[in-house]
Amino acid sequence: MWYDNLENKRLWKIFSDISAIPRESGNEEGIRQYLLAWAKDHGIKAFSDSVGNVIMKVPATKGYEDYPSIALQGHMDMVCVKREGSNHDFTKDPIEVMTDGEKVWAKDTSLGADNGIAIALALDIFSDENAVHGPLEGIFTVNEEVGLTGAENVEAKDIDSRRLLNLDSEEEGIFYIGCAGGIEVTGEKRCYWEKAEGETVLIKVSGLCGGHSGGEIHKERANSIKILGRALNRIPSFRIASIKGGTRRNVIPSTAEAEILVSDRAVVESVIQNLQKELEVEYKYSDPGITLTVEDGEEKDMVLTESLSRKIADTIFTSPTGVRSWSMALKGVVETSDNMAIISMDRKNVSIIYSIRSSVETSKLNLAYEIQTLLEGNGFKVKIGGGYPAWAPNPDSKFTKEVSQAYRKITGKEPVITAIHAGLECGTINDRIPGMDSLSIGPNLFDVHSVNEHVEVASAERIASFVKEMLKEIK
Repeated sequence: MWYDNLENKRLWKIFSDISAIPRESGNEEGIRQYLLAWAKDHGIKAFSDSVGNVIMKVPATKGYEDYPSIALQGHMDMVCVKREGSNHDFTKDPIEVMTDGEKVWAKDTSLGADNGIAIALALDIFSDENAVHGPLEGIFTVNEEVGLTGAENVEAKDIDSRRLLNLDSEEEGIFYIGCAGGIEVTGEKRCYWEKAEGETVLIKVSGLCGGHSGGEIHKERANSIKILGRALNRIPSFRIASIKGGTRRNVIPSTAEAEILVSDRAVVESVIQNLQKELEVEYKYSDPGITLTVEDGEEKDMVLTESLSRKIADTIFTSPTGVRSWSMALKGVVETSDNMAIISMDRKNVSIIYSIRSSVETSKLNLAYEIQTLLEGNGFKVKIGGGYPAWAPNPDSKFTKEVSQAYRKITGKEPVITAIHAGLECGTINDRIPGMDSLSIGPNLFDVHSVNEHVEVASAERIASFVKEMLKEIK
């Protein structure tokens, strides 16, 4: 097996088993049944709640019954993206996991270490006969990536713990005690068609790094939809036959394309060549593979009117996307951002979806209203919704102090205690369970929500070892 030469074979075998199960958001039945069967095989009480979350109850080691109960928490679903040209079917194909001994990644797809590694870490601890601990619980939620519906439906009556260790963070040694809240803005505009007369070309934006729209928005990576709008803005006359870009609300879009009807292909090619040179300079460090191409398009019978085509192009060209403001309270932390995540089109409508995050509720809403104004000014109908609360940092958290003290003792290092711009389930679960004290940690993960996603082997194994040792210290 791919993990035969790795040190913690139990951890990586579990991760391998998880990776073999399709588990895109909304398709968690397979992983749910795996968890329930795994618990039964290991003599652990487990059940699925009304929305499909799996809760496990692990008894204390003999002599540790009086220790406080601690819940280990992560989500079952993953963001599924694949490299252009890949035939991978996320509804039935296993993730093909690969390793060089230092990192673990997937062939041509996202890896799903966000958040499969959390489940693997918890099950590794639950099944380690040498581990010593008080009562433990596992809280494995559904649909985190597209709405936090699992966390939003955790029932207080099902959970004994009032200390929660979330394992969904991506930087070893950084302890998160807060996160941003979020909201979505969707704009739709009616399509008006006319007869196609002219040559159709396909403009493609590809080669971008993409990534997590919360955890990696600060890296200033290019947004493929925004780049496509920039290209269309420079073309003097065109009519759109099709347009699409982005895959998930919480993924910085890495590809986008538009089929357009033009009167002079040479002009389009000149525009794209010049823009390619500009982008290579602007994104030399964040997106060195950025590529714009002009290809032959399919012959079309109907296209959008020229005025409507221009309105769509102007909307995505002028839409804000990326970091809006930085926190003045926590240095180096993004306060407010948005991700122009998806543009799609069918016979009836063109749709644009924006995902907004902020640790300040009023700033989150203000940016949503700004985008609403921009969209409505271009004739889009707007819907605002899908919000979730921020997790306000608690510097007086007893659990954070206990885990930090254990970290210093076990590793000899000082943890960095901060907040994250990405959304975590801790705030939602805290709201659902009065008195819950949460902390989020995790191993080093890179480029999550992209085909370049990978996890550092040594870091994951250190986190597994640390949590086992830490559980002995929390009294």
